[in-house]
Amino acid sequence: MLMPLLQLITRYTECVSLLYEILVTRMHRWVLVSWQVILIIRSMMLTSHIRLMLHQYSQLISVGIRLGQQVWAGHQQIIHVLKKAIQDGELETGQKIPSVRQLASQFSCSKDTVQRALLDLTYQHFLYAKPQSGYYVLEQEPNRHEDLPLKLEKDRNQAFEDFRTCINETLIGRENYLFNNFSDQAGLLEVRQSIQGLLKEESIYTTADQIVLTAGTQQALNILSQIDFPNKKSQILIEQPTYHRMNQLLDSQQLAYRTIQRNLTGIDLEELEEIFKSGHIKFFYTIPRFHYPLGHSYSTKQKEAILQLADQYDVYLVEDDYLGDLDGSNAPSFHYLDQKDRVIYIKSFSTNLFSALRITSMILPQDLLKPVLTYKTILDYDSNLIMQKALSLYIDNGMYLTNKKRLLARKKEEEASLKTLMAQSPLLPHLTLTHDGILLGLSQVQSLAALKHSGLPLDFFEAAYITPCPYQLAKIQSADVANVLPKLTPFFERETLV
Repeated sequence: MLMPLLQLITRYTECVSLLYEILVTRMHRWVLVSWQVILIIRSMMLTSHIRLMLHQYSQLISVGIRLGQQVWAGHQQIIHVLKKAIQDGELETGQKIPSVRQLASQFSCSKDTVQRALLDLTYQHFLYAKPQSGYYVLEQEPNRHEDLPLKLEKDRNQAFEDFRTCINETLIGRENYLFNNFSDQAGLLEVRQSIQGLLKEESIYTTADQIVLTAGTQQALNILSQIDFPNKKSQILIEQPTYHRMNQLLDSQQLAYRTIQRNLTGIDLEELEEIFKSGHIKFFYTIPRFHYPLGHSYSTKQKEAILQLADQYDVYLVEDDYLGDLDGSNAPSFHYLDQKDRVIYIKSFSTNLFSALRITSMILPQDLLKPVLTYKTILDYDSNLIMQKALSLYIDNGMYLTNKKRLLARKKEEEASLKTLMAQSPLLPHLTLTHDGILLGLSQVQSLAALKHSGLPLDFFEAAYITPCPYQLAKIQSADVANVLPKLTPFFERETLV
């Protein structure tokens, strides 16, 4: 019994191997190979079970024949053939498709044409890419998940749907990491490699080994505030106003800190030098692009001056680039300009996708890697692995960059609309456009209390100050501008506006 079974398995394996050649490696010889398969089948003692298995693989023969016959030029033809095979179930979920080289030979076209077709299919959610492996068939989900109504902007909803697809595919794979994972406090290597490639597109150059993933920006800042730095200093310098959670961290942990005022033009560099001269500042936490809450961005000249002072007085810079994706000008970051390995670069993936993602990447100088990872081991075992894998898939398939383009397009449209509304309110002074709304100068408001308690949706930034709030500015969010601007005029004295 055993020997006939082994022989049968051997013959069956030969059959499958030849079928694979039909579908993947030798499409231009499909007729010859198909005849070889037929001869093998005729030589076999066919039981009902074998007939069933061969029937299943006959479908692959059919796919191979059709693909071999459809030798078209142009990426639309490639898309049509592959998409139909997927929709008909002839190419199954998780199945690897032929390589770019093989498809180029099969369809008698260039590799660039094939690559363009495969990228289009990833955007349409028919395929997904695995780094250094190839393209695979993505699970199809027609008309499902209607139980989750979302009131999101069109572009945000698309980002959600794209990422959900990546999560589903991550779970479908049932990969070993789900059950037999070995902890890596820095984050899964393939995710860090994906992030490395993404950052390279943004002129942020690093290695995967220097990237550490954390459960959000707050965890990253907490780690940095607690560890000893090579400069052996103890105080943290922050801008005022700044990210409110940084203020909360300093206050709740009773950490030593100093402040420097930031306005719509930046900071006083002479004041910064005096603070650095004290010899107590271990790092300067700054938001160089689209500052929260002011919206101001440092110029390249300002960044170079700050870096020069940091080098001169042995101070590290923590660059929180939470909205770097919205910088259509591609202005150089502190990290890009850094020549002395002094900048800690922080990029959040929650801000431009959705807050629940809670994945942040840090690029660390070599001398901070060990203390950061050592401290992180006492905070968690691993950052969420499923989300990490999904994010890697989301980046590698070009979805992240596609979403970035949508956000930039929306930002451009919003800015044009806000400029029109500002032009229609000439009696209101000191209106400054930001990435997400308008800043209102309050210097001419005679009754600030009346404005504050007016019920209008104004953000006075109380939480953005660790010191008492000066109430110099208020922000109107983009969605509220059209409604709020006409209601503000009574709070200003007309005689001062002539």
